[in-house]
Amino acid sequence: MLLRNIGRLALAAAASLLPSVLAKDKNEGSQSTFVSSDGNVAFAITVGENHGTDVYFSIRTSQHISWAAVGLGSDDMPGALYLVIYRNERTTGVTFSPRLAYGHYEPKYFDEMEYELLNGTGLDNGYMTATVKCSKHCRSWPAGGTSSGYMDVSSSNVKAIYAYGPKEGFNSDRMDAPLKYHQGYGTFTIDLKRTEGSDTPVLTKDSKTVGAEQLSFTKAAPNWKTPLHGITMILCIAIAMPLGVALLRNGTSWKWHALNQTVAMVGAFASTALGIVNSFYYQRSRSFDSSHQIIGFVVIALLLAQFGLGFFHHTQYKKTQAPTQYGRIHIWVGRIIIFVGTMNCFIGFTFAVNRKYGMILAAIVIFMFFLSLVFLFGQKYVDSKKRGPKRMPAAYGYNPEPWRQQPAPAQHSEYMSDPPPSYDASSAHIGLRSVSPTTPWRQSGRKDDDVDLDLGSQARPREFT
Repeated sequence: MLLRNIGRLALAAAASLLPSVLAKDKNEGSQSTFVSSDGNVAFAITVGENHGTDVYFSIRTSQHISWAAVGLGSDDMPGALYLVIYRNERTTGVTFSPRLAYGHYEPKYFDEMEYELLNGTGLDNGYMTATVKCSKHCRSWPAGGTSSGYMDVSSSNVKAIYAYGPKEGFNSDRMDAPLKYHQGYGTFTIDLKRTEGSDTPVLTKDSKTVGAEQLSFTKAAPNWKTPLHGITMILCIAIAMPLGVALLRNGTSWKWHALNQTVAMVGAFASTALGIVNSFYYQRSRSFDSSHQIIGFVVIALLLAQFGLGFFHHTQYKKTQAPTQYGRIHIWVGRIIIFVGTMNCFIGFTFAVNRKYGMILAAIVIFMFFLSLVFLFGQKYVDSKKRGPKRMPAAYGYNPEPWRQQPAPAQHSEYMSDPPPSYDASSAHIGLRSVSPTTPWRQSGRKDDDVDLDLGSQARPREFT
C-alpha cells in the first residue's frame, strides 16, 4: 500500500514537471537567436511550414544607435537582403526598411517585399525593435547579378551579415532614408532548419545566442572622405577666397592675392575629386543629380572662368595701366562664387545627414563678415592718418599749388603792382605780341598776388618748331 502511494506521488510529480520540460524544449527549438558580441544587434527568426513562404523575424538595437541592419543570404554585402530599422520621425516608434545590396555601398530600398509589422514593434526599455511577418520575397529576392538572392530555410548553416550606424540621433519615416556610414559590422551563421513551423520569435533583455554562431566582427574605420571634403571646401570657399579679396583691398601686392586664390582654387578642385569618389558609396549621390552636386559643379566651372578672367585682366592691365572689362567681370564672378559656394556648403551638411554642423559654418561666415569690415574700415582709417588733416579750399574756389599754400615773404621789386614786362619780340617770325594792360584776367585795383614779385631780368623766349 505504501509503495503504491509512493508510486502515485512520483507519477504525479513527473506529470507536473513534464509541461515545463516540454515548454523549455520548445523555447530552445522554436527560434534561432543571434546576439552580437558587443550587444548592439540582436536577431531572432523562425520560418513557417516548408510549403509556405512566411518568415517571422525580430531585430533589435539600442536607441542610442542611429540604425541597425541584418543581411540574409550572404556573409558579404553583395546579394544580401537587408532588414534595416531606425526611429520614426517623431521618435515614438520604429521604421522598418527592407533593402537590397548589390555592392559595397549603401543598400537600396526594396519595395517589392510584402510584410506586416507585429506586436512587439516599437521603443521599449532603451531598445528599438521591429517584429515582422514577411509573406513574399524573404526566402528569395532579385540577385542583381550576384551568386546569392535566396536563403535555404532547410539549412542549419545559413550565412548572414549585420551592421550598425554611429551612436547619434537619427529619425525618419522614409523607408529609403539616407543612412550614414556603418560604425561596425560582422558575420554569422544561423540555423533555420530547427525553426520550421514555429511561432513568432521574441527578443528580451536576457536573450542569448541560440542556434547561431558569430564568425567575425570589425570595428569600421571612419569614413574620412565625407568630413575631409566638407572641411576642405569650407576652408577654400568660405575662408580663403574672402581673405584673398580682403588682401587686395588692403593694399597688399596683387601677387599675394593671386597666390591665395590659386591655392584656394586647387584645394577646391581636390575636394571636388574627393566628393566624386565618395558619392559612389551612397544611394543619394550615386546618380549625381542632387542639388548639392549640381551647384558644386557649376561653382567649379565658375572657378575656372574666374582664373582665366584674372589672367587676361592682369595681362591687359600691364599694357594699358587702366581698368579692363575682364577685371569688372572678374570681380562679379568672384562674388557669385563666394556667395553660391558658401550656400552650397550649408546644403552639403543636410545632404550628408550632418545638418547640426551647419551651425559651425554659420559661425565661420559671421566671423569672416566682421573680419572683412575690420579690413575695410581699418584700411580707410590708416589711409586718413597718412594723409593728415584735410586742407581747406582756396578763397577763390580752387586749391592753390603746394608752393602757394603759405604766403611768400614780402620782396621789393620794380614791378610792385604792374603786370610782368612784355617780352622782347626780336624774333619776329614767331609772332609774339606785347601783353595789353587790360587783359581779361586783370581787374581794376586788383593785384596778381598779395606780395611784390621779383621776376628778375628781361628774358628772351626760345624758338619752338
